Amino acid sequence: MNQCCGAQGVALTPLYKLSTANVFHTDCDPSDDPQDPGDDPDMQQEEEWPPFRKVGCFDPYSDDPRLGIQKISLCKYSNKLVVAGTAGQVIVLGLSDERSDHLVDVSVVDLLQDREGFTWKGHDRLEPRLKPAPFPPGFQPLVLVQCLPPASVTAVALHAEWNLIAFGTSHGFGLFDYHRRNAVLARCTLHPNDSLAMEGPLSRVKSLKKSLRQSFRRIRKSRVSGKKRTITTPTSKVQEANAALAEQEEVAPVQRRIEPRSADDSLSGVVRCLCFADTFLRDGTHHGPTLWAGTNSGSVYAYALEVPGVGSGRASERGGASEGAVCVEAVLGKEIQLMHRAPVVSICVLDGRGKPLPEPYEASQDLAIAPDMTNAHSVLIASEEQLKVFSLPKVSAKTKFKLTAHEGCRVRKVAVVVFSSTAQQDYSEHTLVCLTNLGDMHLFNVPALRPQVRYDCIRKEDISGIASCVFTRNGQGFYLISPSEYERFSLSALVVTEPLCSVQLDRLLEPTPASDGSSVQPQANGTHKSQMGQAEGQTGEAQNNLPSPLLDTPLDSPLSCADLTLDSTGEITVEDVRDFLTNVDEAENNLKNIKEEEGRSTGILIN
Repeated sequence: MNQCCGAQGVALTPLYKLSTANVFHTDCDPSDDPQDPGDDPDMQQEEEWPPFRKVGCFDPYSDDPRLGIQKISLCKYSNKLVVAGTAGQVIVLGLSDERSDHLVDVSVVDLLQDREGFTWKGHDRLEPRLKPAPFPPGFQPLVLVQCLPPASVTAVALHAEWNLIAFGTSHGFGLFDYHRRNAVLARCTLHPNDSLAMEGPLSRVKSLKKSLRQSFRRIRKSRVSGKKRTITTPTSKVQEANAALAEQEEVAPVQRRIEPRSADDSLSGVVRCLCFADTFLRDGTHHGPTLWAGTNSGSVYAYALEVPGVGSGRASERGGASEGAVCVEAVLGKEIQLMHRAPVVSICVLDGRGKPLPEPYEASQDLAIAPDMTNAHSVLIASEEQLKVFSLPKVSAKTKFKLTAHEGCRVRKVAVVVFSSTAQQDYSEHTLVCLTNLGDMHLFNVPALRPQVRYDCIRKEDISGIASCVFTRNGQGFYLISPSEYERFSLSALVVTEPLCSVQLDRLLEPTPASDGSSVQPQANGTHKSQMGQAEGQTGEAQNNLPSPLLDTPLDSPLSCADLTLDSTGEITVEDVRDFLTNVDEAENNLKNIKEEEGRSTGILIN
């Protein structure tokens, strides 16, 4: 599909639908139809009989698979939207209230950086329009960034306050300044033996052969190592005893031993997550913009960014040199390699109080509490096997929790959410929510990473549901239960998804004129009382002037004498209607019985 949709409310009412197909030349483009042969006599002579020409699409549901949308990032404060697709296209859109006809700027970013020995064997990139195209009111494209090779985009991040976007594929990641329309960074993350990344998503024959070959090699190595262990010598016995003692010291009895992954595994260079943060990377005194990227091989890259007019670090100390800078610069600050080379699922930077940094524009516009920049920051890196917190800027391990070793499962989705108290409005806690491959939720406090609670959420057989699950900042989640249906759940006691329904009943509360000229005022019990005015005499006036609780008391008052069934506004249930109908049937039966008894006494049977 080439569309993305938005919804709100408990019922998920559709709000907006966006299509990106009009940015590119497609087979369904009416402007690409051949010219009418009646306009050109030369074409009439060369054209074969019968004179058929292409009109419309063969199948409106068979879209070009390269138009598929993979990642979306939205900034609600700046009205900026980033949409990334299957063919390496990254589109930056802005919200507009008017229709516009304009040409979309195109920039190409080569992630391989002219690396030798690699040839892309997948699909071609989409061809952008070279002429102005009409765009309806709503989100309109501003700039198109095309990644080369045109592989599917696996991660995207937007920082609207710095006018920067970051994107990653199976070959590397890049940084682009959409305000100045220039590429800032392009980093290749491919391993020399990673040939699967060159084949594209449609070529799986070689990947299957390679995986089988690697499996047989591992089995052969394990057999050879087992035969070597059978040789018993005094020296080998001592070495085995020392190794066993070391294993007992390193691995706790409740933990499982995790084998490290090979460095030449397939798709090791896939970028799994990207993150922008204003933190301490170079030293503990100056903070500034940074970019963090995590790959499938357990590598984490941290870049220090120099954005003109942003940051209080070394760039501000240089004064005029920094102010005169036009382009954004990126310098590699840290590079972390996890021990077991497990894929990095999520990266989150924590401030001095151990809380995640606010979103762009939230701190500058006083929409959120400003982060603590006086104490040391830390970074939370979640891989498929464990959760780990490192101190900044030294990048030393502080706390960790080995989820795979303790629970025997792997991390699939991670998010830091805010749980607010139902009793105190000003109290909230930040919690790390983790979804595993078994479909259960694990909650940990931040930054100590102590387990809090565990829930069963998704069936472990529902692989697509686990892969499609996303979390919100207030503790809600969504996942696919079918290709066209979403399931919504909530982990927060304050933010629930329970629908609160009500029924509005129209009542006649204003006086209506009667046929004889008098005013009829409705009563609470459904009857009407006629008021004739001064013609009824002093007795009637005295009675009308007396305060009547039935007339003066409003219907919603607890002192009202109205019928209780009519006083329950918006609380009529199916049981109430059923009881009412039962009472009516009983009354009719009683009335019929009375008439039959009267008829027998008089000798006449009344039907």
